[in-house]
Amino acid sequence: MKNNFSIYGLMLFALLSCLIGCKKDISLDPINGQTTDKTNEAQLTNQLAGLYNVLQQDVMYGQGMWGYFSGPNDEGFRTDASTGTVAVVLTESLRSSSEETTYLTLWRSLYTGVERANVILNVINQPKMDEDKRANVKGQALFLRAYYYYLLVNYFGDVPYKTIVTSEMGTTFDIPETPKRAIYDSIIKDMTTADTLVQKMSEAQSPTIVTQSAVEAVLARVCLSAAGYPNSNSPSEGLPYYQKALYWSEQLIKNGASAGTHTLNSVPHPQYPSTPAYARLFINNMQNNFYERNSVEGIWDAAFMSNGVGSYAGTGFLATQQLGVLMGITNPSNIARAAGTYRPLPTLNNLYENGDQRKDWVLSTYTFDINNEKLNSLGIRFTLNRPYSFRPIDTIYKDNQIFKIIYDTTYYGKGVGRTASVNVVPIVNPNNGSITGFNILDGGSGYLLPTPLPVAPYMNVAISSSLTTPSAPPVPNRISYTITIDPTSGALSSVNVINPGQGYITVYDRPVAKWRREYETNITKSTTVTSSNFPIIRYADVLLMAAEADLQVNGGGTKATAQGIEYYNQVRRRAFGLNPLSPNAAVDVSVITLDSIKAERSRELCFEGVRRNDLTRWGLQNMINSMNNIKSTINTYNVNFIPSATLTNAALAGPNNFLINPLKFTYFPIPSAELALLPQLSQNYGW
Repeated sequence: MKNNFSIYGLMLFALLSCLIGCKKDISLDPINGQTTDKTNEAQLTNQLAGLYNVLQQDVMYGQGMWGYFSGPNDEGFRTDASTGTVAVVLTESLRSSSEETTYLTLWRSLYTGVERANVILNVINQPKMDEDKRANVKGQALFLRAYYYYLLVNYFGDVPYKTIVTSEMGTTFDIPETPKRAIYDSIIKDMTTADTLVQKMSEAQSPTIVTQSAVEAVLARVCLSAAGYPNSNSPSEGLPYYQKALYWSEQLIKNGASAGTHTLNSVPHPQYPSTPAYARLFINNMQNNFYERNSVEGIWDAAFMSNGVGSYAGTGFLATQQLGVLMGITNPSNIARAAGTYRPLPTLNNLYENGDQRKDWVLSTYTFDINNEKLNSLGIRFTLNRPYSFRPIDTIYKDNQIFKIIYDTTYYGKGVGRTASVNVVPIVNPNNGSITGFNILDGGSGYLLPTPLPVAPYMNVAISSSLTTPSAPPVPNRISYTITIDPTSGALSSVNVINPGQGYITVYDRPVAKWRREYETNITKSTTVTSSNFPIIRYADVLLMAAEADLQVNGGGTKATAQGIEYYNQVRRRAFGLNPLSPNAAVDVSVITLDSIKAERSRELCFEGVRRNDLTRWGLQNMINSMNNIKSTINTYNVNFIPSATLTNAALAGPNNFLINPLKFTYFPIPSAELALLPQLSQNYGW
């Protein structure tokens, strides 16, 4: 193997480590370097901070790991994926080549992380320092090096593997590709060692640094990957890794239970009691754990401090996080810019049962107008305001994927002595966009109808104990309805749909909204980036991995133990707003299968960057079936409602390209720039 100047980063990174102001967060960008032939405790700590910095890169958790490297999958799609106007989505829709820059940047970023870890481990015994602190630094470095190798082998397959600093390699850089099985075994070995060295979560009280909880949770994930395709070719070959996955996931669950460290959030965020308990972790993500440490359900986050404005505007730290901007509720205002770029597929929408509180948090039920005013059901407005009795409807439409609103200017009646505004939420059929009814959350009071009632051919006026006023004309595909005002209180008492209309809001129009910018603590918000932390792994994932490993260890099929089923049911109970630790016959299941685990992982963990890897490790045929299911579900769905061609093409781009040559997309390509430097590297199949 020839001298590769890029694979290990510039020689500067072999001789220099990262010296940064760590403050409270370990992921801030490096400012300058420090030689590593001699070091002290302060420098070692700063070098460790630079090792964490890799997690913050755009190709990592700034966007790539949950965004353009996560597709295609059966949860959602990027709305501009079919246009080719944004270069990074080439990877997401599988229209890229080995020359795609983002593959190269990911490769080099991960090897930079490996080199930084090797630098720390090379000098770990030099400083005079407390031995517990030394062990903690060593454990974090071992783990992070192993994690960066996990991402390399997971995405690229067989790769060069090195555990010494480049400066100690002399003039020989001939490191061959290492088989992926050997790399996985080394990863597991290093992480197992790290588990004995790092702090417990009860000591660290923060998910933004590596603790025993993070090590054990990620070990379970690594072992499941090693047990599945393409790393194991048979159940017997994968069984030892399923056993390890069960051990490590249960190690975390049992230790967390005994220490009171980890459980699922079972009550809403104390600052926002009207939100579901499921949302609590994601609200904390958006606030950088401002109100609480997020260390109960949170296990390991990639931390992002600055969004370019506010308290950290003058520090010079590069802001890379796109959460809330690309995966946020549509908001065209400059107050909290969000594009609503990611949309769900019908396959995800159809997974949720009635009463599952996760659905309306994951998939937004509202958007904002240019004045930052919330519009329930994505642009459908129904209010009673002086001097008019009601405003029938504002129609939302899309222009080049940007939501725009036509405000209805037809008004009837006058509001007199109004003491409360009306709050009415439309009930929308997600298949065809019809409005089937309205929930009146607050009918107000003091509203009166005009006397005499206006007369027009299209009016549907009923005179009884209450007075009714008409809606807009019942033209085809537009809603029409009547409202009823209580004559005593002057409150809106009912809304009666005459024609439900069609096409107001459908599955495709609900932006992915796990991370919502309205919860950011910064008063002034950047229009292009957010400061949200990203949950690399959290407790619900561990519970579901334990359930899956339990099932596989005991023979698959329906052979999960009662304990494995209990892990699964804890996640399910919380989804319906129940105490996850209290059995409940209304939602508990008595049998789980791999198919039920597949569905539950999507409902719980969608858009957290794990789905594509899950689909892959469950086998090539599983991935093929998933892509075909997307196509058939979209076709069935579109019988009732045909969205714009742009949306349809975007939703189908990834599945269609995958099905041309499924085996090709098991791995990313080895970047062509690396092959040019190292011709003995072998390119992955199909690239």
